[in-house]
Amino acid sequence: MKVSFDWLSQYVDLSDISPEVLAEKLTMGAFEVEEITVCGADLVGPIVVGEIMEIHPHPNADKIRLTKTRVKKDEEPLDIVCGAQNIEVGQIIPVALPGAKVINRHDGTALHIKASAIRGVKSNGMLCSAPELGLVPDPAIGDGILILGNAAQNGAAPELGQDATKVLNIRPDYILHVEPRSNRGDALSVKGLAREVAALFGRPLKNPEWSLDTLGSGICELGVNATFIEDTADCPYFSLIPISGIKLGPSHPDIVKRLEAIGVRPVNNVVDITNYVMHELGQPLHAYDGNFAQGPKLGVRRAKAGEKLTTLDGKERELNEETLIIVDNEKPVGLAGIMGGKDSEINDNSTSLLLEAACFTPNVVRRGSRTLGLSSDASLRFERGVDAASVLNASKRAAYLIGKYCADATLKIGKPIIAGSDAAKTVRINLRKSAIKRILALDLATSKIKALLSPLGFEVTGGDEAIVVSIPSFRQEDVKREIDLVEEVCRLNGYDAITATMPASTACGETADDTKARIQNTLSIQGLSEAWLSSLVPETEVGINQEYLVEVLNPLSKDHKLLRQSLIPGLVNSLVYNQDRGQKSVWLYELGRVYHKNNIQPGIDRGQTGVVEAERVGAIISGNILKKLGDSQPIDFTTARGLVENLLDALGINTNTQKLTWQSKHNNLYPWMHPYRSAVLTLNRPAKKGTDLTDTMGVFGNPMVLGYVSQVHPAFADSRSINNEAFIFELDIDRLKAERKAPKFVELAQTPVINRDLTVDFDVSQGTVEQQTVERLISAKGGNYLKAIDLVSIYQSQSTSNKISLTYRLTFQNPSETLINEEVDKVLMTIRESLEKDLALVLDFSSQNF
Repeated sequence: MKVSFDWLSQYVDLSDISPEVLAEKLTMGAFEVEEITVCGADLVGPIVVGEIMEIHPHPNADKIRLTKTRVKKDEEPLDIVCGAQNIEVGQIIPVALPGAKVINRHDGTALHIKASAIRGVKSNGMLCSAPELGLVPDPAIGDGILILGNAAQNGAAPELGQDATKVLNIRPDYILHVEPRSNRGDALSVKGLAREVAALFGRPLKNPEWSLDTLGSGICELGVNATFIEDTADCPYFSLIPISGIKLGPSHPDIVKRLEAIGVRPVNNVVDITNYVMHELGQPLHAYDGNFAQGPKLGVRRAKAGEKLTTLDGKERELNEETLIIVDNEKPVGLAGIMGGKDSEINDNSTSLLLEAACFTPNVVRRGSRTLGLSSDASLRFERGVDAASVLNASKRAAYLIGKYCADATLKIGKPIIAGSDAAKTVRINLRKSAIKRILALDLATSKIKALLSPLGFEVTGGDEAIVVSIPSFRQEDVKREIDLVEEVCRLNGYDAITATMPASTACGETADDTKARIQNTLSIQGLSEAWLSSLVPETEVGINQEYLVEVLNPLSKDHKLLRQSLIPGLVNSLVYNQDRGQKSVWLYELGRVYHKNNIQPGIDRGQTGVVEAERVGAIISGNILKKLGDSQPIDFTTARGLVENLLDALGINTNTQKLTWQSKHNNLYPWMHPYRSAVLTLNRPAKKGTDLTDTMGVFGNPMVLGYVSQVHPAFADSRSINNEAFIFELDIDRLKAERKAPKFVELAQTPVINRDLTVDFDVSQGTVEQQTVERLISAKGGNYLKAIDLVSIYQSQSTSNKISLTYRLTFQNPSETLINEEVDKVLMTIRESLEKDLALVLDFSSQNF
């Protein structure tokens, strides 16, 4: 927000305060000033008051004249050539003497004045016009010489030789760029910030004197005689002031100067006044053409789906129920709190208007602004909160200025037409001095607290300890608790007044969850590169479950209409993109969110989004594994599964002790999953009753599923023109977090280990036995001293192809005592008996190392 130092001075005496001191004080008062820029004419003297004594024709030119101008009493006049046609003898005018610097009225550049010959006649300066001094010209004079008075005024004119910049009060203005606070709508105005400045410097707040009663009033027949509000939860207060007898034209120079200083482009006198009051008092206003109004009611309601409105920027916008609109006889004429409609704007032919001022609920304006992708200075203020109690005052202020600067002889200002209520709620908060002392370590007297808070509009009553603070209406949005008042006391008293002390006690914070960081590190170490992909996908995205899809209300394009339900399609597109550009081996992973409509839990509150967001990690690999320099081999399904198992190890998830199972058969596979080369990682325990949602949400519909590994389905790969076999995996991060165990410190064992090899044979013709089943049984029967199980050999004889032998190396260790062979042999015997009994496996004793 840009604030004019000169404008602030109208509300607070800043005569002895520099812009730099003001900026520092505001910054320390929680209103950060990002920078200070200079606005206004960069003039250098001598620029003095002079009097035209004589005017003669120029001997060598027809359009310019030679003047004799006196710039100091009792001195000889100077010869100065001038081309302006509005000069006369006796006029008091500003004169730039040699050595001065003014503004070139043609292009705004610096114009240095020196004595020089013009068409053969020496000129000793320049008579100045308003633009050359950085002033807004009077439309009646244009670029003519600025007239300060006349010598015949008998002392009323400025004295000759005076500094003309002081006479005209020409000085640079300083613009403070103040960072707006998200919860302080009251401070988005000159008056609101002036209130803060007055409190910080301990000075009174001034108010300009004006009264609407001094202007014309009467009945304005504009076709609108009533207003309405469909829902006061959306709009607590709505007002209209009808005004007739107006004349549009350029704005008053003082208004133009202030608006241009803060970067607002002047439009016409009426629009400029509504902008002026918005920046002055923080209340957005809008003027509707009175000739356009149909009536009899103009009010506020929610838009209906399919309604359209062309806004002031000339764009036609399709509306929905999220948008609050202003309607005239049910016809939309403006976006409430955002922007007016094109058809109802005032124009050069307007002779009457309806001045609208209202208070709209912040979240409604914010939602409408985001839905339409349209923001404005008005929406910026409504989103932060506008005080309903100050709406009518701002509207009357604008009506006063319109009547003063835009009226003709038939001016009539009607009585306000009102709907809703602007009555302020009574809010009182108890403030304990003990709380201030405990939090700020400051022992402040009640009188001091009252002196700090009262300038901001707070009413402080009560005794030494029981202080009661009444909250003004314009601060009720952000001051709701005792701690908010403590904050006000702190910043107004000065943060530097707080003595630096050690905390009375310390507390250790919870250790931050490092699941994501471990996933990123583990996958990156294994050679994968992280991808950052959009969560927005087109309607044609493969694998979208229509029952659970989440649509974007205001999509930027047809490719961004839905929120994704899986990470894999985006990674597949990235694979294709890289392969099309010559990358043979592509290893990518992504951490991101997927979105499903919450149809599982009925009765979602209106305030909730109704969308389930799940964090997942997905990856895709294709190409070769580089073993040594120049030596590589193609990847396969076991490569992808190995990546996942390494990831589980890094997270401290033990697939054996925590009963995780790889299931090769599963229902409701995604279209990109291979039906026979895929495995689903599932918790080997029953799901809670009523939580199995497999039939509706695919693989992850089962809450026991942590993720899956698969080869990309050949048909799906062909449809994407994928050159090589590709493998994928996708894991649910939240479910992985739930399975992680807190690490425990284990002292390093000082005893030796004992290794034993165990070979088991099974006949595949009698049925399939999964390796993980064998390994899990060995782990279950191995006892506390079994530290590791490694599959070291798989053998299948060509002569007996139905026979397969698996050799495991078992590592035993007692951390406190040295194990003896008899103890290990006893455990091995138990393992062997279980394998023979439970899995019907045959043990090859010839390969046992006892």
